[in-house]
Amino acid sequence: MAIDIEVLENPLNLRVDDLFIMAARVNKKRGFLFVSRLLGKHLPLVPTQSLLTSGMLAIEYYEQITGESVNEKDSILNGCFSEDPLEIEGAYSHLSSLRLDLPENPLIIGFAETATSLGHAFFDCIGQAEYIHTTREEINDFAPLLNFKEEHSHAVNQFCYIDEDRIQNKKPIVLIDDEMTTGKTALNIIRDIHSKFPREQYAVVSILDWRSDDNRERFLQLERELGVKIHTTSLLSGQILFSGETMEEAEYDYQPNHRETELSVERLDLTPIFTPTPYEKDGIPYIMETGRFGISHNHKEGVDDACAKAAAYLKRNRKGNKTLCLGTGEMMYLPMKIASLMGDGVLYHSTTRSPIFPIERPGYAIQNGFSFMNPEDDSVVHYVYNIPRDEYDELFLFFEKEVSEESLRAIKQLAKDRGIGTLNVVMFSTRERRDDGE
Repeated sequence: MAIDIEVLENPLNLRVDDLFIMAARVNKKRGFLFVSRLLGKHLPLVPTQSLLTSGMLAIEYYEQITGESVNEKDSILNGCFSEDPLEIEGAYSHLSSLRLDLPENPLIIGFAETATSLGHAFFDCIGQAEYIHTTREEINDFAPLLNFKEEHSHAVNQFCYIDEDRIQNKKPIVLIDDEMTTGKTALNIIRDIHSKFPREQYAVVSILDWRSDDNRERFLQLERELGVKIHTTSLLSGQILFSGETMEEAEYDYQPNHRETELSVERLDLTPIFTPTPYEKDGIPYIMETGRFGISHNHKEGVDDACAKAAAYLKRNRKGNKTLCLGTGEMMYLPMKIASLMGDGVLYHSTTRSPIFPIERPGYAIQNGFSFMNPEDDSVVHYVYNIPRDEYDELFLFFEKEVSEESLRAIKQLAKDRGIGTLNVVMFSTRERRDDGE
């Protein structure tokens, strides 16, 4: 497999190697993956740095739309790529003090699953905005308002469970993704939105934009067809040429070794801190603060307060100096935000639905990987990558909804195999909450 890259636009003069590293994706439709160094999905990172990445995207979009300059931009950019904890925290302090007010208040939509945290943290930086992220969850008794396809994904169908009054207007819609390869997913959701709730302004914001000339022409064609404007913003754009064979799913399996080490398991309940929604699965409510069902600028302070309370509680339960906080699937932003407040020695990344081929080789993105059935939905396989052996003292594993002891068996074995002494299972919502009528 070989990838040739031609950089076309690099407005911040970023080093390509600082943005991503390559890996072989196990997918017949697309055999490669740009593994982001900034997202906190497949590679562990200081959680604040991922939040700063969203801030850089928000600043770049704001400057393009308004023509104004943001004085704190250089400090925030430097924090994204710094190894100095004080510089990172200083940059995030600058970002947190910003209020980027746009001429028109947008609805921001983050794409599941990889861009759920990217979109939410982008929303944090914009003044009078609303936010929702798409989801692959199918929720009984509720029909999604939007339904579109992410054609290159393993899980093709995407949904939006959004109240009609949030989208029945003429506000600009800003779509947030980590990467545009062809842009088809963005065009698909724009078509679906416009057929039901037409407006004049759309935008697609991504860290990377790899659209070919033909792909870019399709955006122009849709603009002409619908009579709309589709603005695009990225930190790096270019074109790629892929050669080689794609990989079949049957070619590998990830399983931990049966290493018999001591493992302490704790269950930590954040139910009193977060807000249940009317949406539920298996009798357990989803929570409001994820943004899956829509939040507005009026919710930001409450989400921040809840994350601070959760972080203080989890910090009191830390037992080691080297801690991994692991989000699960679409549940990325809240664990990332909480992890950023849990003190020194904390790294963050997340599980994923994407199978990627692991190779223990210097310079390759995915050094090791493991698969297990999602404890919240045993019909879905999850993967987790790049957990070195004997690297972490403890693991905080975050689930939106309560999970059973039986469903954690594979994860416990993974923790033992990696030499992790304590597994903390963190849940935001439990069955007892619904039983109590809350």
